[in-house]
Amino acid sequence: MLCRLSHHTRYDFGRPVFLEPHLVRLLPRPDACQRVTALTVDIDPAPVGRSVCQDLYGNAVLSTWFSGLSGHLDIRVTATVETLRANPFDYLIETEACRLPVPLSPAEAQAAAPCLAPLAPPHGRAAALAERLRRDGADTPQSFALALLGWMADNIATVPREEPGLLSPEDLLEAGQGACRDLAVCYLAACRHVGLPARFVSGYHEGDPEREDRDLHAWAEAWLPGGGWRGFDPSLGLAVADRHVAVAAAGDPAEAAPVAGSFRGRAPAPRLSHAIRLTMDTRD
Repeated sequence: MLCRLSHHTRYDFGRPVFLEPHLVRLLPRPDACQRVTALTVDIDPAPVGRSVCQDLYGNAVLSTWFSGLSGHLDIRVTATVETLRANPFDYLIETEACRLPVPLSPAEAQAAAPCLAPLAPPHGRAAALAERLRRDGADTPQSFALALLGWMADNIATVPREEPGLLSPEDLLEAGQGACRDLAVCYLAACRHVGLPARFVSGYHEGDPEREDRDLHAWAEAWLPGGGWRGFDPSLGLAVADRHVAVAAAGDPAEAAPVAGSFRGRAPAPRLSHAIRLTMDTRD
């Protein structure tokens, strides 16, 4: 698939402030599942310096720094991305590692530690859900990832939620509904409880082609021995293939935030607005 996207984010501060350095995590991630063929990032006010770098998690991040005062920060990203993985199951799980918790070498365990850190109480709702799925037969990495995906898609409603932050897995499971980012965090918590490394992903999904306005989307990736990092979208009930475009992934959801930075000065009522346009077509 060929994805063409534009993402406009604007912060209005109400009065001039001094912008501290900002990290922009809105550059599509180059990896085995997608190839970035065109990319532009326009920022107003123009930074006095900018540098594209790779963070600890393999994401492409734009680092920017500024001088002077400004009443706004305007970021426009346009990109063309070729998605490459039509079959989300093109892997073979290593037989000796086909159990939970996933057996890891010392080096793998060290690298995976942020993606195994608990996100929910060890005896809470997410843990109980994970244990129930295991008792029902989902006792291998792939079967657990798929069983959890199906259960959440069937039992948790995905709804818009404008409030900032994340619902805890306990609150989400009690409410029975949440935003896509809330479902992704709950998915991580259940995976980590059984020893399956999992991380948070932000990006885009094809969605309803009849809609012009879009939002950032969130899902999870689980590390499957023999398959590597594989995406699972609990809000859609899908194993991720070529209709998702990943921007950033991290063990801590805060490390995948689209823009990170601060400012100096008084801004009594800063406002954030955004607009996303996305089209996906079969490759020529």
